[in-house]
Amino acid sequence: MTEIQQAWQRLGAHLGASVESVERLTGGVSAEVHLLTLRKATGIREHVVLREKATTLPQELLAMRHARSQGLPVPPVTAIPEGLTPSGLPALAMPWVAGTTAIDQAHPEPQVRAMADALVALHQLPTKGLEPLPRLLDPLPELPGFLAIDPAFEPIAAWLSRRPSTPYRGTLALLHGDFWPGNLLWREGSLQAMLDWEDTHLGDPHVDVALTRLELRYLLGSEGTAGFTTRYRAQASLDEERLALWDCYVAAAALTYMGSWGLPKDEVAHMRREATAFIHQAGARLAAFG
Repeated sequence: MTEIQQAWQRLGAHLGASVESVERLTGGVSAEVHLLTLRKATGIREHVVLREKATTLPQELLAMRHARSQGLPVPPVTAIPEGLTPSGLPALAMPWVAGTTAIDQAHPEPQVRAMADALVALHQLPTKGLEPLPRLLDPLPELPGFLAIDPAFEPIAAWLSRRPSTPYRGTLALLHGDFWPGNLLWREGSLQAMLDWEDTHLGDPHVDVALTRLELRYLLGSEGTAGFTTRYRAQASLDEERLALWDCYVAAAALTYMGSWGLPKDEVAHMRREATAFIHQAGARLAAFG
């Protein structure tokens, strides 16, 4: 048995099982993710997803356990201490959830509505006990730097330079931080799991709404974005100026970093076009506020 195999078996023993197989899962860019097939002493076989990462795991664990305790579709998670994984990194272990991340592009409306409903539910959770999470309250400190990626955004940056900083002063919400179809699992049209909480914060719910709007724009165009926003707005209030600010923020940040995400060139080109248009439209909305 190799050292790596021995390390996997030590981890299996920690989980009360032997490791039958290990498969590295692809698709993530910020963590090592493996699918483990475990066999318990009783003979029962289990599939467990192991997510290894040097940072953010404590906040992921806190947010996921809280959201699950409040009835949201979040898998149970177990913390794996540093040194027990073959890489030596701390990790989170959770049951494998069957499902697909695909949105039915021919008939996306039910899933888009379910996404809005789930995000509203998340933002309405009580937040007692979540004080250790980082805060995300104001797009303005970072936004000018992100907008500098394209000279065409200069009019928006100039408008922002005349605007005082206005941190969010509403009730803080638990934010997922990356609520897009790739982090959601569906089965027969029903949302089964909300995954990958590494960007979770306490803060302004508009940032979650803005990010989901942008991701749906990539996938479904402006109609998908509008349908999601209308559904969310029917259940929770939205400040249109703040939403426009966060629209600019998430799209400009995406333009800044998407080249490092390892995506195909044609996909990146499509995303750049949509994110750029998204920013210009948000800028036009901001201009209406004077």
